[in-house]
Amino acid sequence: MPDDVVLTVGGAEHRGWKTLQVKRSLEELAGSFELTVSDRWPGSAAGKKIVDGQAASVSIDGELLISGFVDVVEPRIDGHSHEITFKGRDRTADLVDCSPPIEPGEWQGLGLRDLVAAIAEPFGIAVSAAVDLGDPFAKFRLEQGETAFEAIDRACRQRKVLATSDGRGALVLTRAGSSRAAIALRVGDNILAAGGSYSQRDRFSRYRIKGQQPGDDAWSETTAAHVEAEATDPGVTRYRPMTVIADHPGGQATAQDRVDWEARTRAARGRRIEITVQGWRQGSGGPLWRPNVLVDCRHPDLGVEGDLLVAAATFERSDAGTVTRLSLLPPDAFLPEPPEATKKTGGTDTWLS
Repeated sequence: MPDDVVLTVGGAEHRGWKTLQVKRSLEELAGSFELTVSDRWPGSAAGKKIVDGQAASVSIDGELLISGFVDVVEPRIDGHSHEITFKGRDRTADLVDCSPPIEPGEWQGLGLRDLVAAIAEPFGIAVSAAVDLGDPFAKFRLEQGETAFEAIDRACRQRKVLATSDGRGALVLTRAGSSRAAIALRVGDNILAAGGSYSQRDRFSRYRIKGQQPGDDAWSETTAAHVEAEATDPGVTRYRPMTVIADHPGGQATAQDRVDWEARTRAARGRRIEITVQGWRQGSGGPLWRPNVLVDCRHPDLGVEGDLLVAAATFERSDAGTVTRLSLLPPDAFLPEPPEATKKTGGTDTWLS
């Protein structure tokens, strides 16, 4: 069978899925799978029972998509059938779920790759870099209670880098839109179904950041004490202001970068397109669809005419057929965050150093 999906557990291969879903996403660190079969199916390895917690991998035609563990086993029995569903994620899920050891908890003079590798090492997860990572950190300290991925993501933001799973149980440090799809998406050609989600819920008409920086010979105390920057979103026509208060000192340029980033990424994330295509490959015999590729998408009814970024690719097989569901966003949705970043705390934005 073309595009044969194999779940390998304990050296035994399992095929013949009744339904399946395998997902890779830039918005979720760990890839996931959900595979459903009858209790005794032709592709099962005789006598090989699958239990939760076992190491597992999922591949399509020998191409590894997920290397991780079976998280959940769900048997369902009624008077007519006996089915089992296996759910799992790749190894990077442990970085999302778990807090790293707090010892040493602080590193000095490490580059980003070495720093991320130090945090991921207790979990047995390797780290590679696909882009330049910038200067080493003078100091980086874990925060009490944060997960391993929260610490990694915080470090990556300071170097304008994206941490994502490589599908083989390891982390790769990269940037969004680093490659291009082999084909374009066109109505009447390869788009089976399409939909959009256009939202202004998290968008604002005006963004303002307020802060201060200490005075020096070049800056008077009065000038330094009032650092402000503004950006607007012309797509939001009613009055919806948002103010960010900077707790840590920063200059005018830093403030402007931050407020511009806020306006652009929020506008982009409010424009999500969902496309369904036949099969799992980019054209006949092409590569499998994957996240983090730019694709030329043309759908006049949805107002789409140009490059979008594949944020997620979900491979599905059911009675309805074999399809890929692509979640697409404007590339600005993944603009690298300025080094001085903010987060929401109790309804107020505060600086993070």
